[in-house]
Formats: sequence, C-alpha cells, structure tokens
Amino acid sequence: MLLAMMLTVGLAAAPAPAVDATKIVCAPPTAGVEIDAGKLKGTLVRLAWSPDGTQVYLQTADPDTRGNVKLRHYTVGFDGQPPKSVEQEPAWASAYWAWKSAQSAPGISSLRISVDQQQKRVSATSNPAGGDLAKGAGDSGSGGKGGSGGGMSVGEAAGAAYQTQNANVVTMRLKGEVVGEFVNAPPLPGTTFGWGPTGSGLIVFTGAGGRLVLLDDQGRKQEIAGTKDGYVPAFTADGKKLAYLEKSAKKKFLLRVVDLAYPTSS
Repeated sequence: MLLAMMLTVGLAAAPAPAVDATKIVCAPPTAGVEIDAGKLKGTLVRLAWSPDGTQVYLQTADPDTRGNVKLRHYTVGFDGQPPKSVEQEPAWASAYWAWKSAQSAPGISSLRISVDQQQKRVSATSNPAGGDLAKGAGDSGSGGKGGSGGGMSVGEAAGAAYQTQNANVVTMRLKGEVVGEFVNAPPLPGTTFGWGPTGSGLIVFTGAGGRLVLLDDQGRKQEIAGTKDGYVPAFTADGKKLAYLEKSAKKKFLLRVVDLAYPTSS
C-alpha cells in the first residue's frame, strides 16, 4: 500500500539534460505571501505549480474523530492576496503532484527512492531527519480534535509519538540521503521532497533544520542558503523556480520562491 502511494506518472515536459546540483545558482528566497493555516482548516499536505507558473494550488486534509478525512482546495497567486477556496483539485494540480511525488525520477526510472519501514526506539527529543511534518504541517486544529477547526495535525500526532519508547518509522532515501522520515505518522510522498524537471535527475528535499537541499543523480548536493523550516518544496516544470512553505508562526506560513539559474553545460 505504501509503494502504491509512490506515484510514477510523469508530467509531460521535454527531457532536460542531467544537472550538477552544486553548479546551480540559487537566488535568495523571496519575501513570500503569508498563508494563515488557521483559516484553511486542516493540515497542509500539497503544493502544486500551475502550468503557467502564475499561481500554486494548496490542499489541506482535515480528519475527524472517526478517521474520515475531508480535503479542501485552494489556489493562491503571488500578488499578496490570501488563498482562494476552489471546489475541487484542478486537473493540472493532480498531474503535477503525480510527477512531484513519484518514487522514481521523471524520465530516469533507475533513479529511485528506497522506502524502509521498521520499529525503532525513540526518545522524547528525537526528531525525524530529512523533514519533520511538524515543521510544515503546523497546528491546524484546536485541542487535537476533529470537526470545525481542523483536527489534530500530522505534526501534533508525530510530536505525541515522540513520548513513547517504540515507534513505527518510515524512511525514504536517495543516494544515501534521507529525503523523508515519518515517525508514527502516515508517510506522505512529496511533502518532504519534490523532483526536478524530466530527465534532469534533480530532487529537492527538506534537510536538517528544515533547510532545503538540492541533490542530483550523482549524489552531489547543495544546501540552499536562506531557507529554513521548509515544507512541500516544489520545482516548476522548467526547473527555473522553486516554491516552498516556511513556517513563520504557530499557524502561519510564508509561500516563498527561489529563482534558479543553471550552467550552460554540466
């Protein structure tokens, strides 16, 4: 079931040449649009770029006490306006997420994320490597209960799990790097990483301290300066921009964008 979640559908795009992650020039993150998660109801679980790069789609998951989950859908531009509620997930967002969250790199099926699931002993101070959902999902509910207000967030559930001696840990790795780790929480591919353009061999993931890291198919990596508390990092289809959510307050995030410049040859 876990592997079934790791989608392998690629977003239609012209293949790009493989890229050396260390040679990409990353501009400082933009100031960003503020996202008030308290008003969106639920835990933020998806971010997808529109095909023209003028807006992004956000999805929240709002569980109730019986385990049912209500999904809510929003679009937001870069004009400073708050997210706009939409009736359903746009078709372009579904296609984008399938590409972003796949287990294999778009256009390079041999470049594949490994998934390991095991029981581990953790202490109250343990923290998932490669991106804790508590850093990105935020506090969506009140009192950890379902219904209006959002229910217990994935981050809160994971936080409560750290108080136990034993935990179920799902770890996702690529080229020896942890690109996602989930402790007593549902593994959600794409929340801690995002693939680059088809054929580029690039991936971006949330590393130590919530800083974003670029990694290529040869295992070369570059930490993006100025990033912190990063969540749902996402490339545009052409790879020229990178969006992510940065936690700025208890229930607030900044939608930030990093411009990327590539070498003429790699």
